[in-house]
Amino acid sequence: MDIQTIKKRRDFLKGNNAPYAAMRSVVVQSYVRTDEVVETDGSVMMGITCSKKVGNAVTRNRAKRRLREAGKIVLREIGIKKTNYIFIARKDQTVKVKFTDLCNDIENAIKKIYTQQEDK
Repeated sequence: MDIQTIKKRRDFLKGNNAPYAAMRSVVVQSYVRTDEVVETDGSVMMGITCSKKVGNAVTRNRAKRRLREAGKIVLREIGIKKTNYIFIARKDQTVKVKFTDLCNDIENAIKKIYTQQEDK
């Protein structure tokens, strides 16, 4: 499955009103794209955000790298096409937690969002 990167601010802002799940090491927001753009041909899109609360530049970059790789691994398995996923790093946790636990948190958060949407 092709995973593309969210680059535009407006796509991140759409995630603010989207369903989310907060886990110990990451917050995941997810929403289905309604406007079909040529470059997004039904693929999964992933965005990562990391505020200065997480730490200095080295720590933020490490958190983003970890989220990027964990997100790719999980979204290849359970990602839904035409859906945007936004991963938000958490202070102290995203960098310090084991990588397998980070992957599990992302997977559980996505499943939690799906069940919330099905209940509505």
